[in-house]
Order: sequence, then C-alpha cells, then structure tokens
Amino acid sequence: MNGKMRITLLSLACCLPASAASDQKYMERINTALAKASVEATIDKVSGLDAAFGMSNVDLSKLVPLYDKYGTSVAPVLFVNGELALYGGVPTVEKLTEVIEKAKGGSKKG
Repeated sequence: MNGKMRITLLSLACCLPASAASDQKYMERINTALAKASVEATIDKVSGLDAAFGMSNVDLSKLVPLYDKYGTSVAPVLFVNGELALYGGVPTVEKLTEVIEKAKGGSKKG
C-alpha cells in the first residue's frame, strides 16, 4: 500500500458534550503514537451524527452489535484504514502505537 494510513476517530461529543475532553486527549495520543511508529496518516474526527447519516468513510455495520450491547460507552471509536480497531475509552499511547504498527505491517503480506 503506497498511500498514507487513514485514521478515523468516531466521536459522540455531538450527543455527549462531556466526552469532548476525552476526544481531545485521544487525538493528542494518536499523534504521539504516529510519531513513535514513524507513520504518516490522514486523521479525521467524525461525529456520530455524520456517520449515522453516511457523511463519513466509517462503516458502522461492525459497530452496531457493540453499540447494542454497550450503548454509548463504546465511544470514542477508532478506525484504522476503515477497520474497527479500538472502542470504549481513551487507550494508552503504547496501545495506539501497537495498533498502528500492526496496521502498518498488515499492508505487507509475507
């Protein structure tokens, strides 16, 4: 894969304003993890409403069963290259770095 990695953070801050601070922390940690992994990426933050109305590159079909089970606690949700990677809370930089490196390695089959 020659293109940049695509990272999308699905936020429910539109519906749960108190989660905006968590989203900010998440975005900071994503940038730190990208730097640690030496990966360039396009980063998008998408609201739950935009995603629900199809106004994003996020496929919610994989998230629906989780939402049905856990409700709004699934947020924020991280998608890497269109794949559901993490959900529920703000992960550590180390966890984000691991997910990013795995996705980077996943583009090479060997």
